[in-house]
Amino acid sequence: MDCVREKDRIVLYLRGKLKEEKKDGFILGLSGGIDSAVVAYLLEEAVGEDKVLALIMPELDSDPSSKKDALLVAKTLGIRYRVIPITETLRSIGAYREVPLWLFLFRALRVRIVRSMYEQYAQILGKPLFFALKDRIPPNLYWFNRSKAYYGIKHRIRMALLYFYGEKENYLVAGCTNLTERLIGFYVRYGDDASDIAPISHLYKTEVIELARYLGVPKKIIEKEPTPDLIPGITDEKSFGMSYKDVDFLLENFERGKGPEEIEGEIDKRMVKLLYEQYRWVKEQDKKPWRLER
Repeated sequence: MDCVREKDRIVLYLRGKLKEEKKDGFILGLSGGIDSAVVAYLLEEAVGEDKVLALIMPELDSDPSSKKDALLVAKTLGIRYRVIPITETLRSIGAYREVPLWLFLFRALRVRIVRSMYEQYAQILGKPLFFALKDRIPPNLYWFNRSKAYYGIKHRIRMALLYFYGEKENYLVAGCTNLTERLIGFYVRYGDDASDIAPISHLYKTEVIELARYLGVPKKIIEKEPTPDLIPGITDEKSFGMSYKDVDFLLENFERGKGPEEIEGEIDKRMVKLLYEQYRWVKEQDKKPWRLER
């Protein structure tokens, strides 16, 4: 990827969109991960530090390093930021009762418990749990749907806050979803996929990493393992059982019209098929009407 050209193209797009929508700036959720860091760098480049507001929204299950990394990005860029913990909001609606990990005092213990449950469920279902999200889950897997609701509400609360503060400032909400996530449905509907503008939604994850290096995103953020940071111990690559490098390689081939049987390489054929089925399912979902027409 030509990072210079791509950065300039995105920056021009952001400036044009701001003028077109008659808004005064941009707001984003800063998670401490690479996607939101890249978006923050692009926004600051496009409109300057005074017209960018970052919300940092930790909660009970957040890794403490996530807040530190988000603050590092905000302070490095000099953009305005607000730290708004959402733990009490989630507690007040009963979210933490659904998956009571708080009963275990130490984070390391919570991580071990979550990973153990994950492995048990993956073994029962016969595939990484991400690929089971679209399936009807057997009643005996009691915690599966509860866990899905548990992590989904966190993204949706954060998005509601972004729109609340964004509307107060007359700012556009900038999303941080990348192309890899879009193509396989690795996002929470009406959560992290909801935004007014999505400046990196055309870039694969591996391209986002490449752009991050060019933009000068802190090395520790580029090199840390990507995670939704919603349930302790679960990373992106753990969720779908493959590296981003392999996922992007497969998705590029799928986008060119190739099927699983046409792709050569050392990637497990069963995983290739699982990813292809997920990719096709997402494409079909995008075509389905969500309301009746007259």
